[in-house]
Amino acid sequence: MKIPVKAPLSVVIITLNAERTLKLALESVVEWVDEVIVVDSGSTDATLTIASDFNCRVTYRKFNGFGPQKQYAIDQAKNDWVLVLDADEIVTEQLANEIAALFVGEPIHAGYTLPRNLIFLGRILRHSGQNRQPVLRLFNRHHGRMTPVPVHESVQVEGSIGQLSGILIHYSYGSLHDYVLKMNHYTTLSAEEMALRHKKANIPLQGLRFLFTFLKIYFFKGGLLDGYPGFVWALLSAIYPVIKYSKLQELHDNDEKPKTKPVLAFGQTPGFR
Repeated sequence: MKIPVKAPLSVVIITLNAERTLKLALESVVEWVDEVIVVDSGSTDATLTIASDFNCRVTYRKFNGFGPQKQYAIDQAKNDWVLVLDADEIVTEQLANEIAALFVGEPIHAGYTLPRNLIFLGRILRHSGQNRQPVLRLFNRHHGRMTPVPVHESVQVEGSIGQLSGILIHYSYGSLHDYVLKMNHYTTLSAEEMALRHKKANIPLQGLRFLFTFLKIYFFKGGLLDGYPGFVWALLSAIYPVIKYSKLQELHDNDEKPKTKPVLAFGQTPGFR
């Protein structure tokens, strides 16, 4: 990579026990960006040591949702332009050169989408709806903000949006165990957020949702062409909303339960009449 001058760009990353991929993520940006900010929420592994080794600006903030946490990281940036990078994402050399070239002059758009490819079970998903998925991550922070939601956050930009062609590689799941842990965490956050919006679970619909989602990803989006990883991705993607809405129903059921223990008549045994 031949970039003589560092781009006036702040890379912001939020972390929690991200030692598996953080080194690779940092290696893909530190040589050509002006600043890397890491906002950690209490890592107990080597995350902070890795960030320190790369001379990142590290700060702590208690986690209160992905949207608010990333916006806090953005607010710490000293540059107008930011690249929001997950700790398990890697900027390819082509993408790095493309981003750096934007700052030779002045970027003409308020933000840019980057095509992202997912590596799942050791294989890039070329199909399954995951090939070159556009994600808006590069933007002028005076014209854009993260949505203030606990999970499935996104960037909202006022102004025109350009498209870059270099690939962002996503090493999101180290194993199926890792996927299930993340799915459990994300579905809980999603269910809690929907409960706050008084959304209904509609459980009878979830069986159809499961079937439709699996068929859409595995057949219509070509998941079968991704082999075994494509099948597992389609299956787990179909299970995800079922778990999410089941947790939402559980929250509603818990809200409807009596808040105080029932008063028993003298001599009455709980559970018997």
